[in-house]
Amino acid sequence: MTVDIRPLAVDDLPALSRFLTAGFHTPDDAEFAAVDVLRWKYLEPARPEPRSLVAIDEVGAIVGHVGLVPTAFAGPGLSAPVPALHMIDWLGSREHRSVGASLMRRAHEAAPVQFGLGGSDAGRSVIRRGGYEPMPPVTVHGRILSPLRWLRAGGASPRQAARAARDLARRLARPPRPATVRLELDPIPSFGPEALDVVAAASRHAVVTARTPERLDALLRYPRRPASAYLFRSPDGRACGLAILATLPRGRTTLGRVVDLLLDDADAETWHAALLLASAELKRLGADSAQAFASPPWTTEALRRAGFQMRHPLDFSLRDRRALLPRDAPTYLTPIEADYAFG
Repeated sequence: MTVDIRPLAVDDLPALSRFLTAGFHTPDDAEFAAVDVLRWKYLEPARPEPRSLVAIDEVGAIVGHVGLVPTAFAGPGLSAPVPALHMIDWLGSREHRSVGASLMRRAHEAAPVQFGLGGSDAGRSVIRRGGYEPMPPVTVHGRILSPLRWLRAGGASPRQAARAARDLARRLARPPRPATVRLELDPIPSFGPEALDVVAAASRHAVVTARTPERLDALLRYPRRPASAYLFRSPDGRACGLAILATLPRGRTTLGRVVDLLLDDADAETWHAALLLASAELKRLGADSAQAFASPPWTTEALRRAGFQMRHPLDFSLRDRRALLPRDAPTYLTPIEADYAFG
């Protein structure tokens, strides 16, 4: 059967929404596949390079899709950013088993380095065969911000209530430490050149993905709920870090997600102070719990000092056949990658 692979068009959005929810076995109104969210992810703002490819069969039906998230890596010893991408909403129909691999090969043409973060068991199996190598995992950490509300919302069943009580007991047994570094959290309407300075400084300590003002501002335009932008400032007023925070409904509670947090150094105590400020701001925004990602050792230690507990790992895989990235430096990834920001 003939399949044509081409860039996504605006008229494809309703059909793509139905294809994704059916293929991933999610409710028809799942937010990740809503038409307005797909438009935000793949078509706005318009760019010369496609950010989504669809596979169309001979009768015009969508039988495969891959979303392309272009970025670039900066890190110790790199003289210039290394173009990279990761794939999201990657799916082929069961009737066209080779479509998923064909879409992956087309995606790989867009950048010399590719990476994967999390994903389904089937997807991870395919990318392993496609030359992706396992890397140290990214870990997801959580902290309860409103203990009594969390306990009350633990659920009607004894099992749910017991789980909520255990989480609360762990939180009370390991409270956050007070900060020893002074920082200020400065709300901003949008990002400016300070973001580039923070990324340049951070890339001396870890391999990080590009954070241009344009990319960060696009996250603030998520159509379903607003995210908030911030700069961290040292006592002398210098911008030393950036953050994006969002609150997400989770049944009877609200999750506060550290969508992005990046500082210009690798000092665990400075990161600890920043995470305390971010947690307090999320609580002010109405969050009952907070979630953040970690990978370099100073981020993991900072989260521990700030009262977070590790919940689970996310597999991180890298395809770098030309060995363009340094392997002796940790990689720092946050929810801005792999569609984790608002899901």
